[in-house]
Amino acid sequence: MSHIPLPERLRPATLDEVVGQAHLLGPKGALTRLTAGGRLPSMVMWGPPGTGKTTLARILAEATGHGFMEFSGVSGSAAELKKFLADSREMPLFRTVPPVVFLDEIHRFNRAQQDILLPFLERGEAILIGATTENPAFYLNPALRSRCQLIALKPLEPVHIQQVLKRAWARERSGQPEPGEVFEWLSHWAGGDLRSALSGLETWMEMPDPDLESLQGALGGRMMFDRADGHYDLASAFQKSLRGSDADAALYYLSRMIRGGEDPRFIARRLMVCAAEDVGNADPQAFLLSEAASRAVEQIGWPEARIPLAQAIIYVANAPKSNATVLAVDAALAADDAPIPEAIRDAHTATARKAGRGVGYHYSHDDYDREQAFLPDKLRGLSFYEPKRPQERSWRDRQEPDATALSTLWQAWTEAHPEGGELPLEDWSAELACSREALARALAKLAQGRFTLGRKLEAKPI
Repeated sequence: MSHIPLPERLRPATLDEVVGQAHLLGPKGALTRLTAGGRLPSMVMWGPPGTGKTTLARILAEATGHGFMEFSGVSGSAAELKKFLADSREMPLFRTVPPVVFLDEIHRFNRAQQDILLPFLERGEAILIGATTENPAFYLNPALRSRCQLIALKPLEPVHIQQVLKRAWARERSGQPEPGEVFEWLSHWAGGDLRSALSGLETWMEMPDPDLESLQGALGGRMMFDRADGHYDLASAFQKSLRGSDADAALYYLSRMIRGGEDPRFIARRLMVCAAEDVGNADPQAFLLSEAASRAVEQIGWPEARIPLAQAIIYVANAPKSNATVLAVDAALAADDAPIPEAIRDAHTATARKAGRGVGYHYSHDDYDREQAFLPDKLRGLSFYEPKRPQERSWRDRQEPDATALSTLWQAWTEAHPEGGELPLEDWSAELACSREALARALAKLAQGRFTLGRKLEAKPI
């Protein structure tokens, strides 16, 4: 029995043996186009584990006639990298053709190490192929990114994984019946990671009297989480599920993050952001509950912290949604600077008062209904906050409609509609700057003795 692991024994030697990644290797794929003329540019391949980054780097180097040298970002230092590149420059094999320097886990290189690469790339003394599970935008220097093509790999589909599992079986167990249910389970258990699927198959082949149940017990649950697709992508999927009011999906992505070892404080922060950004004042209780869950997380920790988090997640997901708050603050941030009106500038010193500050200011508690202008003259009339949901518009219940203006609108409408009909509450609400609820209360008084007001619930066929 070979001591070389099965994933290594099955590593493809040509592009034709590589499965998946049609967006890169198809007739119009990015890698197909980049290497069509035999030239190999520097690139950084990023994507989940087990999708073929190292394999592709080796195949591309060989296919374009370049030597292949590998340096690990896990254990190598900046000095070792510099010596590694300098020594390779003196090797006879690489004096005419620059080598491909493959840097695995390139996101682990700090900025000093990354800067070492730049002169070698500038002089054409090396071709860099980096591999990372991280988004290069977060971890690579802009100078290095600008010199490399960014190649994104996707998780492999179960059908692609099964294709390789069958290839492995034909090589290792030629003539024996295929364990179809094992292939099926492994292809989904691996979560797009071919290396894990092959390692799982190797485990099964080495077990005495194997069966699927024993394999499942040996391998356990697959933790499909890494910072590349787990941290940022799962956080994005989590928040978008909350925004879309899908509690089940939000709980699922919560479970993915929990199983992957995500910091509960990070999850709680995303939840609070969503409660403020996507729910806002449509239900202010959502933020309070999220903030309480965040404090509970700090005090409790895993595994019990999952419970208050789940409670708040279910609430936020089911709460009415409105992004009026974030739109309002962004609109205010985009507004021009303008002088503060003299009436509301600081006037607590005699010097300030002598300069005219505070003149014309009315103490609001003396008369809550008295109107004042607080915005600068240049911005007067602008409205940054535009309520979207009835829950937000209910704040305007405190603003009753002008009785004379409403009476005029009502009189004109009744003359035009003596038979009655649906009142234009939205238009009147906007014109009179009050809520529909405030309008309904005022209209009930005007309609007494002539009309009855009621709510209409209609059922329409789909």
